[in-house]
Amino acid sequence: MHRRTMGLTAALLAVIVTVFALGACGGGSPSPSSSPAAGGSPVMGGTLVATYQGEPQGLDPAIDWEGQGWSIEHTMFNTFLKYASAPGTAGTQMLPDLATEVPTQENGGIADGGKTYTFKLRQGVKFAPPVDREVTAADFKYSFERMMADPKAPATGFYTGVVGATAFMAGKASGIKGFATPDKYTVVIRLEKPDMAFMGAVTMSFTDVVAKEWVEKWGRQINRHPLGTGPFMFDHWTAGREILVKRNPNYYAPDTVYLDAIRFEFSLNPSTAVLKLQRGDVNVLGDYIPPAEYVRVKADPRTAKLVAEEPVIAISYLFLNVTVKPFDNPKVRQAISMAVDRERIVKLLSGAADPLTQLYPAGLAGHQDGAAGEFYPYDVGGAKALLAEAGFPSGFKTTLYSHNVDPWPKVLQSIQEDLKQIGIQADLKVLGRATYWTLIGKPGECGAGLQDWWVDFPDPSDFIIPLWTKSSAIEEGTNPSFFWDPQVETLLAEAQANTDPAARIDQFVQIQKDIMAQAPGVPLYQPKVNSMHTADVGGFFLHPVWIFDYPAYNFTEAQ
Repeated sequence: MHRRTMGLTAALLAVIVTVFALGACGGGSPSPSSSPAAGGSPVMGGTLVATYQGEPQGLDPAIDWEGQGWSIEHTMFNTFLKYASAPGTAGTQMLPDLATEVPTQENGGIADGGKTYTFKLRQGVKFAPPVDREVTAADFKYSFERMMADPKAPATGFYTGVVGATAFMAGKASGIKGFATPDKYTVVIRLEKPDMAFMGAVTMSFTDVVAKEWVEKWGRQINRHPLGTGPFMFDHWTAGREILVKRNPNYYAPDTVYLDAIRFEFSLNPSTAVLKLQRGDVNVLGDYIPPAEYVRVKADPRTAKLVAEEPVIAISYLFLNVTVKPFDNPKVRQAISMAVDRERIVKLLSGAADPLTQLYPAGLAGHQDGAAGEFYPYDVGGAKALLAEAGFPSGFKTTLYSHNVDPWPKVLQSIQEDLKQIGIQADLKVLGRATYWTLIGKPGECGAGLQDWWVDFPDPSDFIIPLWTKSSAIEEGTNPSFFWDPQVETLLAEAQANTDPAARIDQFVQIQKDIMAQAPGVPLYQPKVNSMHTADVGGFFLHPVWIFDYPAYNFTEAQ
């Protein structure tokens, strides 16, 4: 369904089961902030060990779209731009990576009203051994066209606006006309129409640069033999056991890398991983703190300070299909929005989430703090009045849908109880996850059900275009509300072409207001993630995009 939704399922289950255990034991809510860096100055060297219960499907940046794989790829690959190594909103700041600067109108990197982007590349950057040669603009073009031509690449839709991309994908052109390399260190990308969110798309791993000769050597097996330009380089992958990456001697910024190597261990039961962490055999929990251990580590001041917790830029919501009666009535949708007790849902999750009454989660540009972001606060009396105005003074019967992965069945039960308070009798239908994703993508099948969305890149367009626009309702299968509005489409087009960053975000704020006025979905909560590290790990935090930013971590004691 979506990179973050599907990729982090195992991790999220660990979080949710953890918080249910905490709630059963009467514990308090987690702190929303990441743990501070371990005391002491960073030292050079050491092998950091991170554990996961399962291994990634592959490490080909053109194809992989799941959270664990992205975190590991992040150690080995680069593209034009990157995000700052910091938790929270600070981690959404865009910085140059293999480009020398972030394109702007002022430096000439953005032209034609947002239709042309120019990236000047760092000179002297080399691929990791054994390729050992300089990266050029031609490598970026090869990498981009390789990704766009691969039928297994899941995210080509982010880039079909590049001039000539659709013709290339259809086999009608030998290259992508709008991806030009005027010289060895310059890439110019031209779009069919202005898109000021495009830099977010080219900061994703799908545009990571790879070496043609290495891809040709390994073919499809490249997903098990990754090679890029990042701070670390691939050493080996023992199936079912571990992946080891080690310091890349060719990395362009060697002074920023402290670790000698990172070992990702797999097939470890999460509880066993915690025990190994406490013995010092493991440094970071990639699957988050398991339920049997959470209360204990939070209750002990010595281990509580080693826990990091952060809200992620994501939303869980109840979609209301505007093509299915009675959800085609805006007042019905508004009544449901007012009837849902989000605070109760968050208590049900024992603090592993924050209540959300808007489309934009905290940490995303356009999010409104305080009263400005309070759309449809909990009001049973107001909900009943709206339902009566809609012609349903006694309510109606309906069905709510969900997949069967916790915590969604419990969240759905909570909503069922809320709707009962205003006269809506809702049956619950819980399906297998794959069946559910397929069903809600079909028009007219589901009137209401649960949906979530995890950030691809931190721009409000990533939460509007896939979920609330005409193209996604008709083509993408990511808009189970099947909502679109001409006014929203017009304002979105204007916002995507707006080269004034502040004014553009103001337009996205208005877009949110326009959508929420029609209530095609009920925002419920913003989830949190957590992890734990050993006391000798410094600089540890959870990143808003990568979750784990392994290249930023270090040891504070000699290993």
